[in-house]
Amino acid sequence: MKYRVLSISMLAGIAACQSSPQPATLTDASPETLSVLTGVLAAAVDRAQIQLGPGDLTKESVISVLPPRPGPLEGNSPAMPTIFDIVLMDGDCYVRERQSGEMFPLTGIACTPVEAN
Repeated sequence: MKYRVLSISMLAGIAACQSSPQPATLTDASPETLSVLTGVLAAAVDRAQIQLGPGDLTKESVISVLPPRPGPLEGNSPAMPTIFDIVLMDGDCYVRERQSGEMFPLTGIACTPVEAN
């Protein structure tokens, strides 16, 4: 029982040190930045090639990864895009998969926090 209380209080202390993720945008959308971003997103959705949905990632914090196109023998596909949010946490930029909440670091990419309206 004593160890359980200690471990719970340690976890609470660790959690208190971390800030909560805040919405962010990319500081630049250069080809190099987008190449790193698509590499991280491709690994996150476990596909070799991906296509991003429309949007300016220097102004929007939401990224959609489009599903693969239907094959020649398929009709309409019920597949939906995978949605990610760009977030800033403890000064580092991440993409967070909206459905699972899993976070993927964007190493070497700078983000800017989204200002609240």
